[in-house]
Amino acid sequence: MKNQSTNTKMTSSELANIWMQYMNDSLARCVFRHFLYHIEDEGVQEVVQYALDIAESHLPKCEQFLTKEGYPKPIGFTNQDVTVEAPRLFTDTFIIVYVQIMAIHGMTRYAGALGNILDEEQRKYFRHVLIETMELYDKATTVLLDKGIISKPPTFNNHQEVEYLTKQNFLTGWFGRRRPISAVEVSGTFLNLQKTIVKIVLELAFGQVAKSKKVQKYMERGRQLCNKHFEILSLMLKEDNLHIPRTFETEVTDSTISPFSDKLMLFHIATLLSSAVGYYGEALALSQRRDLGVSYSTMIADIAVVSEDGMNLLIEKGWMEQPPLATDHEGLARN
Repeated sequence: MKNQSTNTKMTSSELANIWMQYMNDSLARCVFRHFLYHIEDEGVQEVVQYALDIAESHLPKCEQFLTKEGYPKPIGFTNQDVTVEAPRLFTDTFIIVYVQIMAIHGMTRYAGALGNILDEEQRKYFRHVLIETMELYDKATTVLLDKGIISKPPTFNNHQEVEYLTKQNFLTGWFGRRRPISAVEVSGTFLNLQKTIVKIVLELAFGQVAKSKKVQKYMERGRQLCNKHFEILSLMLKEDNLHIPRTFETEVTDSTISPFSDKLMLFHIATLLSSAVGYYGEALALSQRRDLGVSYSTMIADIAVVSEDGMNLLIEKGWMEQPPLATDHEGLARN
């Protein structure tokens, strides 16, 4: 018996992956072009050039996937959203930190995308994209280590033994003596601290150069929230005499001329805040001390509200592209 033909039309999950990648890589292309115009350090320049090259290579491939299925490619971000020759807004030090954190975002996104792709061509494509992004992370991390910029997560210098838990107080966190934070919990906390630091620097710089007063106020609101979360996350480590990563606010220049459109900057921050919900959620799932779990739950609620307000501001300004939607059968019936 011959195999029945199957519907090879792109699934909604596959469409979402391609659509979002086009949006994000068109943004990355603008950012990296401006960075490259000013970078002085050869090692940083090599990494950012690689980042730009892979972002630019993704755009025509995404367009090909979309047009093959009859979908329009997003407008995304274009040359209108970047002034390459504008004065530099960040030092080389922050630029390489930024690239590493964005590579972490990319690895997370592409690994997740692979989990809901059925099409063989797309599976092959996203495997390739994931490998490229892993290489970008490796290149950026090497530069950060060579230059002594990166803050390594804390080490435990005490003696460890293999043992099973026998008391429920391992989970407690409010009353009585709290147990020390675990290595699993430190891992999530330290990564979220690093990601929060990058958002704080971006919000500081973008608020400094944004043309719209509403965008300026949003950046300041986001920065205040991220500073609050930075303190909460820092306390999780400091209580057990563990160090926190260094910060980079001093790596913002005094320029007040924006290299990027308000649309790009607002979209970038709103989506980074939104992605923090997922990273906090993962850390929450791995936190076995109740007080840490409550802190993450509170931070998730806080940041989700600010992220949504950013999306609302994008809509108000007419800057938010609508992602592909399912058929509105009821609407069609009314018409």
